[in-house]
Amino acid sequence: MIEWLYLTVQAAALALAAWFFVDTARSKEVGPANVVGVGVLEVLLLAQLVTSIVLVPGASGSGKALFFSYLVTTLLVPVAALFWGSIDRSRWGIGTVAASGLIVAALMLRIHQIWEFQIDVVA
Repeated sequence: MIEWLYLTVQAAALALAAWFFVDTARSKEVGPANVVGVGVLEVLLLAQLVTSIVLVPGASGSGKALFFSYLVTTLLVPVAALFWGSIDRSRWGIGTVAASGLIVAALMLRIHQIWEFQIDVVA
């Protein structure tokens, strides 16, 4: 993984989670600004996916399928949470989206571990 991209995704996911948890405490519903925030995170995750598609196939080592399954799951979590959060009009709708930021950060950490220890990529 490209280290600066990994760290950018981590920072964006954690910042998004913090922002959305504040919105949860204020009992706000999912709004257009929240959708834009999730969109920015998705763009970063797509950049990570494209980078991985370029770098991983030629590498030796096991764990490629596991790596890509985590990466695809990471792409789907914020979108699913945003959909769920926009349907739920209680204060916990935005809380669901906030939790997805923490989930993305945890999944990215695991993806980084797989990259470091199971896939031998020379970038």
